[in-house]
Amino acid sequence: IMDGNGRWGVKNKNSRNAGHKAGLNTVEKIIKESLKQKIKFLTLYAFSTENWKRPKREVNYLFNLLENFLRNRIEELHKQNIRLKIIGTKNNSKKLNNLLNLSEKKTSKNTKLQINLALNYGSKSELINAFKKLKQENDTITEQKVEKYLETKNIPDPEILIRTGNTKRL
Repeated sequence: IMDGNGRWGVKNKNSRNAGHKAGLNTVEKIIKESLKQKIKFLTLYAFSTENWKRPKREVNYLFNLLENFLRNRIEELHKQNIRLKIIGTKNNSKKLNNLLNLSEKKTSKNTKLQINLALNYGSKSELINAFKKLKQENDTITEQKVEKYLETKNIPDPEILIRTGNTKRL
């Protein structure tokens, strides 16, 4: 969870945006270490549904930072056999949505590491959307049927990984 970057930026650089930019350097270190440790799934909670309450200028900066990262790094991620999966609602700019879709498509067959980028994501909204789909299908509510409609349906639950011993701490 990328939390505290803005506060760090204000404290150390007198700018929330400087903190967000520094946080991106940390993300790159985490990706590198995840590869080194042979971790298969990494979820980065980059922008929650609650983050829309931030000042418009900060929100724009965050999305520009993401756009620049993808433009400059997606080829490198692809060469490293890293898959990018976006979870959340893509309702940003059309230009960024196109870039996100292109990045997902380009890396869709990669298998070394899957980065789940939680963007405009909230678990409550994910559950609500799953229940809406169940209702549309006039389907009964079971754990298996709810899971079928989750964006995270093909991402292993962390507790399963822990029980099988397939996790590593960074």
